[in-house]
Amino acid sequence: MQSIRRQFPLLSQRVNGQPLVYLDNAATTQKPQAVINAVRDYYRQYNANVHRASHALSAQSTLRFEQARQDVAGFINAVSSREVIWSRGATEAINLVACSWGDSNLKAGDEILLSTLEHHANIVPWQLLAQRTGALIRVIPLLENGDLDLDALQQLLTENTRLVAISHASNALGTINPIKQIVQAAHAVGALVLVDGSQAVPHFAVDVQALDCDFYVFSGHKLFAPTGIGVLWGRQALLEAMPPWQAGGEMIERVSFNGTTFNQLPFKFEAGTPNIAGVIGLGAAVRWLHDQDRQKLEQQEARLLQRAIEGCNTIPGFERIGTAQHQVSLLSFMLQGQHQQDIGLLLDQQGIAVRTGHHCAMPLMESLGIPGTTRASFAFYNTEAEVDRFIEALDQIARSESSGCANPQPRREVSPFIDSPYGRDIRAEALEQQLTAIRDWNSRYREIMMLGKKLPSLPVDLRREEYRVQGCESTAWLVMERTDDGLLHFLADADARIIRGLIALVLAAFNHKSPAQILSFDIDRYFARLDLEKHLSPSRGNGLRAIIEQIRHYATDVTDRDTK
Repeated sequence: MQSIRRQFPLLSQRVNGQPLVYLDNAATTQKPQAVINAVRDYYRQYNANVHRASHALSAQSTLRFEQARQDVAGFINAVSSREVIWSRGATEAINLVACSWGDSNLKAGDEILLSTLEHHANIVPWQLLAQRTGALIRVIPLLENGDLDLDALQQLLTENTRLVAISHASNALGTINPIKQIVQAAHAVGALVLVDGSQAVPHFAVDVQALDCDFYVFSGHKLFAPTGIGVLWGRQALLEAMPPWQAGGEMIERVSFNGTTFNQLPFKFEAGTPNIAGVIGLGAAVRWLHDQDRQKLEQQEARLLQRAIEGCNTIPGFERIGTAQHQVSLLSFMLQGQHQQDIGLLLDQQGIAVRTGHHCAMPLMESLGIPGTTRASFAFYNTEAEVDRFIEALDQIARSESSGCANPQPRREVSPFIDSPYGRDIRAEALEQQLTAIRDWNSRYREIMMLGKKLPSLPVDLRREEYRVQGCESTAWLVMERTDDGLLHFLADADARIIRGLIALVLAAFNHKSPAQILSFDIDRYFARLDLEKHLSPSRGNGLRAIIEQIRHYATDVTDRDTK
């Protein structure tokens, strides 16, 4: 395993002064040197468009391009490489089927069966299709452990079911679904089955003929290949009957102003210049995997997951989310009293990369009654030592009172606006000096989180939906009060400590100011002086911007009312 690990150069990096522990493999995997070399060699040695020129570079590029298609066909045991369609990823592949097959075959009253486990990419395209055609969406519920309720599946399958679109493995819980059994049940009522295999193909061998499904999709970047490349596999007869989805070069056989005839498979669905480097990189990735002992890789991942589960179960407040009978190497969890964004930030400070939030599975989180989870996802190149570092860091977070998210629910006996320390007594300049005196960002983050701990909590009676700020990954509220002297005062809160700390910085800048002062304040310059923007994750940055925009909206409304 150490020999394999050394083939992934990024794993030797340091992050925040610590050796990297990369546990975000369900989002995207790292790339072996063989894949990096393949992409590099394409651009350095034979960069040319495919299929369209007679010169030597194009011939070599086309040869490698189509060899990759054959390699992928062999990788999933397709009958023919003509059944392998290149896409930008699993998302585009699903949209292709929804638009081409769906628009041609569905009508009002037909039913599409999804599961509670699905990624948004395997929900929204079918919702749009249902809106266009009048078809109906039905949803397979879960059992308490995160497995699909197969009894409910049988009841949902009827003569009206035309398609079952389901993940092979869940990206949020790790559940491996019994695809062959689902396919048999769906085919018994005449329905087709599309399988999203994005979380399956990196972990175990997939045989589309053995599964007997009708469509299978996956993304290259989760399979140790480049981003922006994916695969749609479909039965040849189905693909031949489906109309083209996009029009342009390569998918056309002949064009005249009197009409157009379309190319044969697989080119009928590949309009325009493809991601040639991505295809070549994907071909290199599946060849690299073919040269490995996949069974040993699976065993390594199983060991890592079991070690993580056993170690984390000893941590105070640890709650594993999803205990399905069969799982890929993914651990989704919550820590009592801790928000997942704070957990992710504190782990990142120790060089440990995990994923936090709803994982593009909002309906699943809603069904579980939780806002999101922290997800550690393992690949075969991870080590037991890395798992131990993760467990130790998580245990420190759970046991450290200073890192907890203190959100007491005080009685509203006095006005929270007057009591707030981030109002008339503390200015932005004071907090700015306090933070800029701290040079390293790990320490600065800890200081921001301590600001969040000191921020007065919003009283329970103000945590209402009307005060909720939209656009925050965490739950955040903002309330405004106008004082007797015409100034605006804000109270804000969030369920994540880091967001509370950032709120403190914002309130120090805006509180107890006139509407004109608020609207003229240069918040971008303020953040630049704090060196804050480049250290904010997109989710935290977007949430902070949403709070600022809401404050400005309030100030604008007050100004407009005063003008009238």
